[in-house]
Amino acid sequence: MKAETSRFGAIEVEESSIIKMPRGPIGFEQYTSFVLVEHRPDTDFSWLQSTEESSLAFVVVDPSKFYADYEVEVSDADAEKLNLKSASDASVLVVLTVLSGSQITANLAAPIVINMKEMLGMQVILQDNRYPIKHPLVAIVEKCGEKTEEITAKAA
Repeated sequence: MKAETSRFGAIEVEESSIIKMPRGPIGFEQYTSFVLVEHRPDTDFSWLQSTEESSLAFVVVDPSKFYADYEVEVSDADAEKLNLKSASDASVLVVLTVLSGSQITANLAAPIVINMKEMLGMQVILQDNRYPIKHPLVAIVEKCGEKTEEITAKAA
């Protein structure tokens, strides 16, 4: 199928790659169909692009690439909603926010968990106060070799 996006134009999307979210991301609960779009082949950043609203996309990253001790404990209720039978079926992404200039933060308190076998996802709120909503990412962005201006321009 084709999906219209404001950042990438029309993109071809495999039906099997569509992530269904029974409840969309916080603040966008009405949008329940997303696809991951690679930012660039040489970076770890992706876009969680809505297939329902062309202008709705979130910059996301797998936190395990940068935080070895980051742990996501999914409640039994959330695991049931995602039909998660094994932790190995889960993929975790965190949403990045591009602030003014080159400031980028990661929301470590509310990751997006995706059951990759069933392509079901949801944003979960962690009950662990170790993780902030706005964790600065300057060092991480430099580690990836990503130009902050590029992410900022696409996010705008």
